[in-house]
Amino acid sequence: MKKLLLCSPLLLMGCANKIIYYGRTYPPTEQVAIYFRESDLTEPNEIMGKVTYEVTARRSSDKVQNKIINRVKKKGADAILFEEIALSTTGSTTGGAAAGAGKRRGFLGIFGSKTKYTKGQLIKASLVKYKKNLP
Repeated sequence: MKKLLLCSPLLLMGCANKIIYYGRTYPPTEQVAIYFRESDLTEPNEIMGKVTYEVTARRSSDKVQNKIINRVKKKGADAILFEEIALSTTGSTTGGAAAGAGKRRGFLGIFGSKTKYTKGQLIKASLVKYKKNLP
């Protein structure tokens, strides 16, 4: 049981680094254009899906962006429109301790708890398919 409790946080942390995608999939693409404003998209297009990625704040933004771009290529997007890039709280760990002593003086104790929050990056984006490339 103790091993299970010790391993649980590791399992939960491993799940937090997944890219979640909802949408259509097309044949893979070689190039993906990167946009941060919808008004910069000049090519007629359609939004083919949405992606969300939550990862630890310690991960470099270049690595995070490259991982997303590689996934977007596999889904067949021509462009990605980053909509939200923010710091978030990805999880918390709470622990407590108690100690007590004394028969004559009654119960003497020290109680406390500590909560540790983990900071992360939250990235939300739309995947774009140019209409000229639709099957």
